[in-house]
Amino acid sequence: MKIPKILLVFDAIGIAIYTIIGMEKALSFHVAPLAAVVMGLFSAVMGGVIRDTLINEIPQIFRKEIYATACIAGALVYLGLKYTALPDIVSAMISIITIIACD
Repeated sequence: MKIPKILLVFDAIGIAIYTIIGMEKALSFHVAPLAAVVMGLFSAVMGGVIRDTLINEIPQIFRKEIYATACIAGALVYLGLKYTALPDIVSAMISIITIIACD
């Protein structure tokens, strides 16, 4: 089944937002920064895996290699910006744009 381009754009926006939400939640529990990156990655991609499995499709993460890599890149950008003087919302937006651009 061919997925329309607009759905892929919204999927990229979704994984970007869930990456940052997952990282923020992990960081609020004072986990190690790299563990927070992994939690952000899992938060983002597991929803898509469950969705694709339920509709009997091969999960997107297994079809598109950059999918998880984009999440990791954005999470690392967010982690780096989190410890600067930038407000959290600006750091999050820059990271979200990074994930969407990589995806």
